[in-house]
Amino acid sequence: MNALLVLRPDASSRFGGDAALARGMAKALSGLGVSAHVVESAQPDARGYDVAHVFGVFEPDIAAGQIKACRAGGAAIALSPIWLDLTEVQGVAREFERVLRRARTRARAIRALERLRATDPERQLPRRERVARSRRTRLQADLLRAADALIPNGAIEARECAVKLGAHDVPFVIARIPPARAAFAWAAARDGVLCVGRIETRKNQALLALALREDPIDLECVGEPYDERYAALCERWAGRRTRFPGRLDDEAVKRRFERAAVHALVSWGETAGMASLEAALAGAQLVVGDRGAELEYFGVDAEYADPSDPDSIRAAIFRALQRPARAPDDALDRRVRRLTWRLAAERTLRAYGVALERHAKANASLQPSPKQ
Repeated sequence: MNALLVLRPDASSRFGGDAALARGMAKALSGLGVSAHVVESAQPDARGYDVAHVFGVFEPDIAAGQIKACRAGGAAIALSPIWLDLTEVQGVAREFERVLRRARTRARAIRALERLRATDPERQLPRRERVARSRRTRLQADLLRAADALIPNGAIEARECAVKLGAHDVPFVIARIPPARAAFAWAAARDGVLCVGRIETRKNQALLALALREDPIDLECVGEPYDERYAALCERWAGRRTRFPGRLDDEAVKRRFERAAVHALVSWGETAGMASLEAALAGAQLVVGDRGAELEYFGVDAEYADPSDPDSIRAAIFRALQRPARAPDDALDRRVRRLTWRLAAERTLRAYGVALERHAKANASLQPSPKQ
């Protein structure tokens, strides 16, 4: 089987979890005998491929062009939606940023945030944003329905695609995200809180920094700033023991995972959080958000926080710090090690089979009936 794995055209310059997933999947599929190639293109050429696997509908205009081009090339379409409900990011989180820009003290910021949390997230979206979000959601729903098979990253995402996007009639196969790396050397002495992820609104580093601003805890937020204005806001509310070293090479990030006492990625939405998966395998305690699919991946072996509430984030971090020291082969280690690339590739290959069968049936129905 020949498979074309399709990423957004800026996947290398704006590296994210979708790119790590596609490249890891291509390698794992190759181990199963699939000829898998990764491209970064808005108009991929799928001629000669059996299946085109598109990663992400978060930029629906780009994904629409990718699917159209792959259809023109004759390939069946498998789609990993990587879909998140970003209503809170576009409404609540943006309002929170405006509050943080105006506030002069942590106490005033906390009080203002409390008032905002009592407001319906929909009401915090400007009318223009509501119109844009409605259009975006309709287009994303159309993209899901245009695929031959969907590959959600978990049961929660599958339900969201069915209920919120109405993709009831498209077959799906769940393939949970594995960690990008599995080999770590756990440090005997661990200290501090680490957050690995792009510095951006969705990852929520500003409220993480605000939560720990007055505590004697080292916090390091590793990642490339996607928005310089947001990065400046994070630094403004950071305490004296918080650092933002920017994007680091893989080895430097690996060493930080191995030494951190806690990894805190309290996002407004994650399908799982590859950084959290790696931190778990490196021996760190986990603090994650309660809005995405984290509960499905980590169960009782992580601490959960409300991303809109700095006090909730702070409390979750202190609970994590008070947990017993982790050891290799503990419950969290075993839980994450069950998420292997081979298993994800086997599930993905099954989805390709479903897509090919559905694609063939659709083509057959378009053929003219033989003359009697």
